[in-house]
Amino acid sequence: MKRIISLLFALLMAVSCAVMAGCAEKDPAPKPGDSAVVTSAETEAATETVTEAVPDLPEITFPNSDPFVVLLQGAMSEDFYTEDHDTGDTLHDAIRLRNSNVADKYQIEFDIQYDEWNVVNDRIKTSVNSGTHEYDLCFVHMVSGAALAQSNIVLPFEKLEYVDLSKPWWDKAIKNGFSIENNMMMVNGDISPMSFSITSCLYFNKKLFDDYDMDYPYQLVIDKKWTLDKLYEMTKDMTIPDGDGKIDALNGKNQFGLASWFLDIPYSFYYGAGGMMITKDPDSDMPLYTLPQNVERDTAIYNKIYDVIIKNQAYFETDPTTANFPNVAKVFAEGRALFYDAKLSSSEDLRDMDNEFGILPIPKFNEAQDDYYSFVNGASSMVCVPTTCSTPEMRERTSIIIEALAYESYKIVTPALIETYLKRKVTRDADSQEMIDYIIRNRVFDMAYINMYDGVGSYVKNLLEKKSTNVSSEINKYKTKVPKQIDKIIKAFEKSLKED
Repeated sequence: MKRIISLLFALLMAVSCAVMAGCAEKDPAPKPGDSAVVTSAETEAATETVTEAVPDLPEITFPNSDPFVVLLQGAMSEDFYTEDHDTGDTLHDAIRLRNSNVADKYQIEFDIQYDEWNVVNDRIKTSVNSGTHEYDLCFVHMVSGAALAQSNIVLPFEKLEYVDLSKPWWDKAIKNGFSIENNMMMVNGDISPMSFSITSCLYFNKKLFDDYDMDYPYQLVIDKKWTLDKLYEMTKDMTIPDGDGKIDALNGKNQFGLASWFLDIPYSFYYGAGGMMITKDPDSDMPLYTLPQNVERDTAIYNKIYDVIIKNQAYFETDPTTANFPNVAKVFAEGRALFYDAKLSSSEDLRDMDNEFGILPIPKFNEAQDDYYSFVNGASSMVCVPTTCSTPEMRERTSIIIEALAYESYKIVTPALIETYLKRKVTRDADSQEMIDYIIRNRVFDMAYINMYDGVGSYVKNLLEKKSTNVSSEINKYKTKVPKQIDKIIKAFEKSLKED
């Protein structure tokens, strides 16, 4: 199976001066699941060809054609700006230039529309069910949008002739979460720059590290020794009650070893430790529910997560109706937490933080784990094409424009994202900039999280909320249910593949 991130890591390797040192220890450890990991050989090959890759597109234009309509979820509207002028913001101007280059080359006009993430699906369904072709390209919420692939609402990308998913501007890791028998209903990559910004990471408060005479963890990361055990040691005894002996994050008095939210940290830590709920048969690309066979592995992973969050009394926010995510960021911004689990884009919420902070990848399970893995938040956009793109002429134009947008993003937008947005705008020091290379190196996509979020995809979250350590009992709940769900997904894909 092809492994993670194509263009992005290759480009990072090409432009970054950082040298990633260290090698894995040989001590025994539970074997991680089939997480998406790029191999050294694949990395070298991608690096060698990064400047040579070009799209195989025909010389053609579409004058006097209807506008090319793009529908986006509003939360990710920065994937496709509508302004026709530069603003001075490097990322914004790179996206505008991408759009302009494609529009000029193919003589088309873009019509960009936005809606709330939970409304976009309904708009696509309504259009398809009525038989009207309203949208040429859609950017949908990764988790809720996945349902479209099971309803014969979107096209397999294999039916879009000029979209070449082997090219480096398409993220190969997504295959683990979205393909059946090597057919993809949704894709992502450089065409959606905001997707990279909502990759999981860990922030740390430099002042608190200095106050406790602790070394910043940067070297641990470089030496491949940044693990959940190290995080446990650093956060032990760091949660301190107030003068009345109470621990209440909202009273403004407590200090915490870790600030976290229940819709982020269970996933970022589980996948960061090599967990995977649904894997793929490498020959058939069919999903396999392997979790019941990996109870020992998952128990070992979960116990370490439990120790960091529950045993060490982290601020683990579990009630979105009373506090929600902003208060988690607030606790860290006020200098009351040693660590903060979030995503890269969350650093924007810390711009006014008085204390200096650093950014780290999510810790590994142990030193034997080959790489640092990063969870991609479910709010990430995925690209899809409605089935109303039904004629050969429509599919030709749509596939050409999509591939051209992805390629232009690869050339223009991703370098701006990496060097300007991710490395300069959201970090405060050169060491954290280097850490971003580790964070986006190996992104993980799991079919269970994407397609079964309310079921098995949330089992770690469910256990942590109950402060339970009964992993085997939780996993056993899904032995019969999940294979049936997988079969349903497979049949839905096969139906879409048969219909033209």
